[in-house]
Amino acid sequence: LPPTTHLDPLAASTIDTSHRFTCRSPVAATQSHLWPISTPATTRNSSTMAGTSSPTDGDGPPTPPPIVVITGGTGNLGTKLSHHLLRHDPPKYRVRLIEHPSYFQKQNVHPAAEVTLGDVGDVEAGMEEGNGWAEALDGADALIHFSAVNPYPNADWSESARSMDHSLNVFQAACARGARRIVLATSNHVMGQYKEETTTDLGGGTLRPDMPPRIGTPLRDPAALAASGDATAYAAAKLAGERSAACLAAFHSPRTTFVCLRIGWCQPGENSPSTLSAAGSPPEFQTDTGADEEDKLGDDTVDEMWFRGMWLSNRDFLSYFESALAVDVPLEWKDQSAQERGNPHRHRKRGFLLLNAMSKNSGAKWALDETETHLGIVSQDDSFKPLS
Repeated sequence: LPPTTHLDPLAASTIDTSHRFTCRSPVAATQSHLWPISTPATTRNSSTMAGTSSPTDGDGPPTPPPIVVITGGTGNLGTKLSHHLLRHDPPKYRVRLIEHPSYFQKQNVHPAAEVTLGDVGDVEAGMEEGNGWAEALDGADALIHFSAVNPYPNADWSESARSMDHSLNVFQAACARGARRIVLATSNHVMGQYKEETTTDLGGGTLRPDMPPRIGTPLRDPAALAASGDATAYAAAKLAGERSAACLAAFHSPRTTFVCLRIGWCQPGENSPSTLSAAGSPPEFQTDTGADEEDKLGDDTVDEMWFRGMWLSNRDFLSYFESALAVDVPLEWKDQSAQERGNPHRHRKRGFLLLNAMSKNSGAKWALDETETHLGIVSQDDSFKPLS
């Protein structure tokens, strides 16, 4: 993707930072994709999104496509997904992007997308009549929540707390407006301390969503840890989002249901496995500690293998999230009473799904069987093998 740029000050001064507008970007208009996308991952079901239909239903007027709202809409993940959802002709979705005015990247906006500039951490601004960011959720079928104050492992506790506000605010606003589906991009870092697990046998494909959270992913190398952060505060905000989603699902389903995807490492742009590293974060988003490469200490093989194991390809990312819009979320589980007594993490809860979302990387600890069952998507990509 193009590097982060700042709006021209003169142009920025003319923008109403809370009003919804349709953004026509010359860059977006001339590029059908801003990154390579290959054949979609294998789909195991053919469920369709509620409200999605052919352009016409019988002899009646055209059925309008369902509205999907994406927070953090011009960031790395929001840009990739919005372009993916808007690739259909005739349109399959209508996409609205919510972005903080300080981080808005006009060049990343698809020409068919609508944009609302606003701070989802500010409730008062969200509720402002006629101009609030929450009005972007009016009539929405689904919300996909990517927004965070700092979406990287070096987030501090102040940033973490404000990211929690983001999740709570948009969840409440979407539930209040009757959105059918809310999808949260949570994180592998909620389970990051299993990287060093030695007391139990965690072989390939055994790290399941219902295991106790172990937030943060401390790196073994002190210099790398100082630059990249340990992801503890970052993961705490994601865990809070998961628990809030489970709580709200219990109150609001079947009208509103939740899917939480613990995504792996999906790098900006082409997202090639060759640019993964033991640092666990792109260099441009690390803290500048002044340390040189030779200042690194110790063997970082364990860290590198862990991060390669949680790689999420562009293809799998797009397939997982589009499927999450349409998949049936159970309103009850056959073993719900028993599993709630035996497991306080209750990832099987009414109207709530919590799933791992990584590519099928060789030897990785992450279990993907439930992901395949519920999303109907079988990953085709592996960070240890050439991409097909």
